[in-house]
Amino acid sequence: MASAARFEAVAANTRGGLESELAIAIDPLVPTTPLIESLRALSNTFPDLPVSFSTEGLGGALRRLCSDSVSLAICLLLPAVPEDITAYPLIRIGMQPVVAPTHPLAQLNRPVTRSDLEPHVQLVLSDPVDPGQGNYGLASARLWRFVDLGRRVDFLLAGFGWCRMPEHLITGPKATGRLVSIDIVDDATPRDGLTIYAAHKRDRALGPAGRWLLDELRRHLPAQTVES
Repeated sequence: MASAARFEAVAANTRGGLESELAIAIDPLVPTTPLIESLRALSNTFPDLPVSFSTEGLGGALRRLCSDSVSLAICLLLPAVPEDITAYPLIRIGMQPVVAPTHPLAQLNRPVTRSDLEPHVQLVLSDPVDPGQGNYGLASARLWRFVDLGRRVDFLLAGFGWCRMPEHLITGPKATGRLVSIDIVDDATPRDGLTIYAAHKRDRALGPAGRWLLDELRRHLPAQTVES
C-alpha cells in the first residue's frame, strides 16, 4: 500500500509539472558537506521526488550536462564557462600541493622549483574520456593519470608521487602527519582556490525542483571558501 501510494504521488507530481526525476552530476573534487543541508531541504520540500547522482572522473559532470543526461551539474568549469552553459559560482575550494613525509620533495625543507618537480611522478586527475583535456597545473616530466580520486590518494599516501589536492580532503592526513604541504615557487595554481559552479544548459530550462534547488544552493552557499 505504501509503495502504491508513493507511486501515485510521483505520478500526481509529474502531472502537475514536477520532474519525474531530478538528475544531478557532481565533480569528484566537489566537497559534499556544504551541499548536504540544501539537499536535505530538497528532500523535505519534494519528498516523493526521485533524485539520481552521478560522480565520474574530472569533466564527467559537464559532459553529462551537455548530453542532457542530467539537468543540473555541480562542477568545475575550466578554463572558462562554455557559451552554452549558464553557471552560478557556489563555493571556492583551496588547493595545496602535498606529498608523503617520506617523499624526496618533503626532505628539501625549502620552497621547491620546477626543476625540483620535473624528475618526480605527478599524480594527475584526468578526464576518463579525453585524458588530454583539462591538463592544468602540470609541472613534472613524469605524469601518472588517474580517473579515481580515491586511488590517487592511495598512491599519494604511499609516497608514490606528488599532486595538488583540495584542502578539505587532506585536513585529516596532514593533522596526523601522513601528508605534508610543499611550497612551489611561482605556482600557477590560484592561491584563492578553484570555483565550483552550479550549472545548467542555457537552452534547457530547469524544472520546478531543479530551479528550487539552484535557488537554495545560491542562498546557502554565497560563493564561500571551503578549506576543511
